[in-house]
Amino acid sequence: MLRADSLAELLGGRLEAAPGARLEISDLVSDSRRVTTGAAFVALPGEAMDGHAFVADAARRGAALAVVGETFRPGAETPPLLIRVPDTAAALRAACSRRIAQLGATVVGVTGSVGKTTAKEMCALALSGRPTARTPGNLNTWTQIPLHVLRLEPPVERLVIEMAMTAPGEIADLAGFTHPTYGVLLNVGQAHIGRLGSEAAIAQAKAELLAALPRDGAAILNADDPRVVGVAAQSRAPVRWFGEESPEATWRVADIAADGVLGSRGVLVGPDGRAPIRLRVPGRHLLLDAAAAAAVASCFGVGIAEAAGRIGEFAPAEHRGEVMDGLQGSTIVDDSYNSSPASLAAALEVLRASGAPERLAIIGDMLELGDRTLPAHREAGRRAAGAATRLIAVGEQAEVVAAAAVAAGMPAAAVAQAADADRAAELAVPLLGPGTVVLVKGSRGIGLDRVVRRLLA
Repeated sequence: MLRADSLAELLGGRLEAAPGARLEISDLVSDSRRVTTGAAFVALPGEAMDGHAFVADAARRGAALAVVGETFRPGAETPPLLIRVPDTAAALRAACSRRIAQLGATVVGVTGSVGKTTAKEMCALALSGRPTARTPGNLNTWTQIPLHVLRLEPPVERLVIEMAMTAPGEIADLAGFTHPTYGVLLNVGQAHIGRLGSEAAIAQAKAELLAALPRDGAAILNADDPRVVGVAAQSRAPVRWFGEESPEATWRVADIAADGVLGSRGVLVGPDGRAPIRLRVPGRHLLLDAAAAAAVASCFGVGIAEAAGRIGEFAPAEHRGEVMDGLQGSTIVDDSYNSSPASLAAALEVLRASGAPERLAIIGDMLELGDRTLPAHREAGRRAAGAATRLIAVGEQAEVVAAAAVAAGMPAAAVAQAADADRAAELAVPLLGPGTVVLVKGSRGIGLDRVVRRLLA
């Protein structure tokens, strides 16, 4: 359990305690809506609102402590404990850095346009022979990573951190207070291209992780991705290549066989031999993440056979390729957490490879694509025509996706459009039947998880 005095030391702040106040802290959050009794609330600056405006709300919800700036003036509703710091954002970053040092953990940073969460989980599994922690779910920003790290209790020898970015400088910032020794760059795609402008700019932003690595660390890079290869020289650390096709890949996945929605299998190959691997998650592309995880494990002396065995225990996170029983004997592939051109193409390949006679694709808009929005959604429609027998397109780009699918040969009667997730669910329910496989895929803002809930048995 956290203690207020220990937290104040990590933050470099001054603890103010009301008479008789307990020092034990049950949790640490930066969103007052997530405060539970006994939690600590960190008042962080935001783009629209300053967290100090919510200290009273945190107190009403039972917060025991608030981390605030030096000039904060307590009101009638204030937690019994305060930690004052000159700058709450800087203090949180510094506290994360100090806590990692206290734990003595070696950090592995994982980034990429697609597959960060999956690869992070696989890396943690491959390293789990020794005390290993990882950032949970998709908590991968400058606020979420420190809050999790400060909750960690020893022993933690290895810490795998997922690193996200939407703009240049963000990964450099994350690396600055997490100090990765090893860094994984999975791929460079079009996610957030609307903000960064080009794949080249995305590659440079991702490469900030490589530039932060020490000379005695390692960069684990995808030899099959030319954008990744193009930024490899920015790493001072030696490179360990993984891949499927490139001869440069020392850690490879070979002999891949897709089992549709049942998963995929192959052979992991490394300098110390070969080992069969079976994933109970749909998508042959996930085996490439397994190769990356095996390369990471090798940095810690874990052999290919042990890594393959541990990675085979992987199970998908919620809404990230989960396979579930649906209404009327159907099968639902819930990939509704997010979508990009590359991840949608991989998901549609899973649907196609299922071999089911009835294959329904429910495709929502892909967001933050900028001037790539129209061509990306046209390509989505074309791919859907080759993978599905029926299509429901959802969102503002539904007409574009639907028209492209019809132009690519899908019968017009098999294509429908929906303005939102609720309408998509209404259209989908009558199409379900024994053996029907349904893929639900869209960007988070479209809310297609609501469709999944409606379709489950």
